[in-house]
Amino acid sequence: MTLLDVLRHQWHQQTRSPTSGRSLIGGLLLLLAAAYFGSLFVAAGWYYPQVVAEVAPGQDPLRLLNEFLLYGAVGLVPMRFFLQRSAGSDVRPYLHLPLRRPRIVRILQVVSSLSLLNLLPLVVLASLWGSTVRPATSAVGAACWAVGALLLVATTQFLNGLLRAVWDRHAGFVLGAAGLLAVVVAGGYWTGGQLLQSASAWLFEGLAAGRVAPLLVLIGGATGMSVAAHRALRGRLYSVLGDTEEGHTHAGAALQGRGRGWGRVASLALLDLKLILRNKRPRQMLLGALLLEAFFVFQVVTTTGGEPPPPVLDAFITVVFSIVLTGFLGFQYGGFTYAWHGAHFAGLLARAVRPRTLVRSQYATFCVLCVVGTALVLPVVGALRPSMIAPMGALLLYNLGVMPPVLLGLGVWSREAVALDQSAFFNYQGNTTATFAGEFVGALAAMALPVGLWVALGRSVALVSAAALGALVIVLSPFWTRVLERVFHWQRHDMATGFRGE
Repeated sequence: MTLLDVLRHQWHQQTRSPTSGRSLIGGLLLLLAAAYFGSLFVAAGWYYPQVVAEVAPGQDPLRLLNEFLLYGAVGLVPMRFFLQRSAGSDVRPYLHLPLRRPRIVRILQVVSSLSLLNLLPLVVLASLWGSTVRPATSAVGAACWAVGALLLVATTQFLNGLLRAVWDRHAGFVLGAAGLLAVVVAGGYWTGGQLLQSASAWLFEGLAAGRVAPLLVLIGGATGMSVAAHRALRGRLYSVLGDTEEGHTHAGAALQGRGRGWGRVASLALLDLKLILRNKRPRQMLLGALLLEAFFVFQVVTTTGGEPPPPVLDAFITVVFSIVLTGFLGFQYGGFTYAWHGAHFAGLLARAVRPRTLVRSQYATFCVLCVVGTALVLPVVGALRPSMIAPMGALLLYNLGVMPPVLLGLGVWSREAVALDQSAFFNYQGNTTATFAGEFVGALAAMALPVGLWVALGRSVALVSAAALGALVIVLSPFWTRVLERVFHWQRHDMATGFRGE
């Protein structure tokens, strides 16, 4: 079997799918969007020297590019993790063919590299090379710089494969490494050390000068990362093969409450988090939520000065921004709740998972996502707009208490399983008019309460009341989860029938 055979097989798999028409339309729209934004990035790269001359007349464009190129690579890695197809996602059809495992891994790595997230960076770097690097360096320096840029993109590709393979076995390692990298980058920025900027300048300024040492470092890094990714993907392949032969999966262990001794609720919550981060659609939905939160953070920290808005508008803006910044990750998940498990919902019922356990696990996952989203944005907002700390803290408690009963209560009326392997862009699969209307009305009512209290009684009373109400609902969670358990128990067979498409 060759690479062309694999590509032909995956093409037939896509074209023969029952949703091929919808996938084709979504793919064409995504391709047009990529072409549009790609052309903008190429134009920005080509006119980059002129932009620098206008914005920062005293700065050298090539020096700025060399100093911040590693920041672009660091930003590309999470985008790959959320958007790019994993190298081992399509491995199962090829496991039982008479092929050596290393060959399967190499072919799947090549297939995974055929991505827009490789094409767009290369095109942008080529534009920057033509406009900035080549006119300012010698032929040898420009060639070394181009090779180094290619090696950097390849390193991010291999790193994504390594992270995805490690994530399947030890998710804590990936989260810990990401947290450590964030602390190092942020600490270097705030203390003036700028370690990443100095490393980037040493690498690419050295390449532009034709030095060999930076090129050897990049070659060694790309080679080491490729070997590590290959070994990790082989290990992941063997684990998938073992699961196939033994008929036992880590998800099954989690559904039975085993694994790390956390109990059934924690095991199901962990399964929820793994489903979200291992599959294309929930990953892209979370990335979209993070991008929206980043936009809201930008709006919060840049809207300073000027005349204060009217009290009603000020209350509405502060409440909406605080609710979104502290809860949007959870809202993206809570919009489907039980439908995330629609493909294996019968397995949940067959393993005698108690309805109360499932309800509590969904509640726990929602809370984890809200807390994670808040932890990502609160340091930035708190440092630049300290006045937002109190509203965000109060409305985080409000989100954790008031929103879950609404979302989990609406979730029992879901009758269509969510297709986890589809793209989230231009995709409304799993949404119905009734659930959308219910979520819209519920969210509007939830936001109207603190806004009304703010306008009627003032900021302090509104925030204290919202926090107290959220805390009260959290304390009373053993009681309202029992009510939701009974509703879920009544609806479980209708839900299973709908998730099977009957």
